[in-house]
Amino acid sequence: MSVALFSQQSAKPKVVIVPFDAKGVPQDEVDVVTELFISEYAATGKATVPDRNSFDKLAKEQSFQASSWSDSEKIAKLGKAINANQAVVGQIMKFREEIIVTIKVIDINTTEILSSKTERLKDISQLFDKIPGICKELAEKSNYVPMQYKVGDEGEGGGIVFYVSQEGFVVYDGMGGEKLCHYLEMSKSTLGVSKWSPSDNYINTFVEIGYGKSNTYKILNFYKDSDLTEWNCAAYSCSIFSTEKAAAGEWFLPSKYELNEMYKTMNKTVISDATNNWFWSSSEYNDDHAWIQRFGDGGRGNYYKDFTYSVRAVRAF
Repeated sequence: MSVALFSQQSAKPKVVIVPFDAKGVPQDEVDVVTELFISEYAATGKATVPDRNSFDKLAKEQSFQASSWSDSEKIAKLGKAINANQAVVGQIMKFREEIIVTIKVIDINTTEILSSKTERLKDISQLFDKIPGICKELAEKSNYVPMQYKVGDEGEGGGIVFYVSQEGFVVYDGMGGEKLCHYLEMSKSTLGVSKWSPSDNYINTFVEIGYGKSNTYKILNFYKDSDLTEWNCAAYSCSIFSTEKAAAGEWFLPSKYELNEMYKTMNKTVISDATNNWFWSSSEYNDDHAWIQRFGDGGRGNYYKDFTYSVRAVRAF
């Protein structure tokens, strides 16, 4: 395991390639260009690109046509339906003796043009060799995911956002699953106090950002045959927490480093309703000690798992 793993991960926008529009050029030839463009844009490694069939199905359901790109409401509606950040729209037209190609990358949320490219050709076949370079240029200029939340905002799950990462971080679920996320949110109130676990055992948890969910799963799985309660297991207390926007099972006990990020941005908010200013992380020190942090001055240490400290649930998205 290495912290470097997180810096190697990059945020990949989800980009839908809209079938290119044809004017004075055979539509079947333009369709070939669209298919090649989808393949080459995905090959840049800078974006996640849905296949054309998925887009066509959703566009049909939304009665969405090429002309609809001038309607910001329709763009937002379609973008939400396909969960995309960006769209590539293009037009291939014949003007006198030339073929003119215009391609734009649009931010679906704002309809802002992030990058664009224009080519003037003698024949459409000349475009084929240029497509890889065009895709690379457009993708590099548009390779970011706009941050929709800032620290202090209400998060997607109804909590309070306390950590924002433009480049993203990998969240491990403990069962082999991984997900790239950009935010951590915490429950709006402290869940009370709890022991770390009902007994002393070493479970092999980690301290880095992205491992709180995995740690929580490991703890619950280790004690699956025990009578877990909100009093004797901090991870269990977080796992059963829910809001109107996020179900139980989505929330977890933060790792040591995740808890520290909470302290750095939300210290006063966290201690405002806590009866004990020491908070549990989901990271162990050894078989009978786990990492804790004191909100107020940021002091960190480790203490016996059978002591009771405050608990705050966290969710990644």
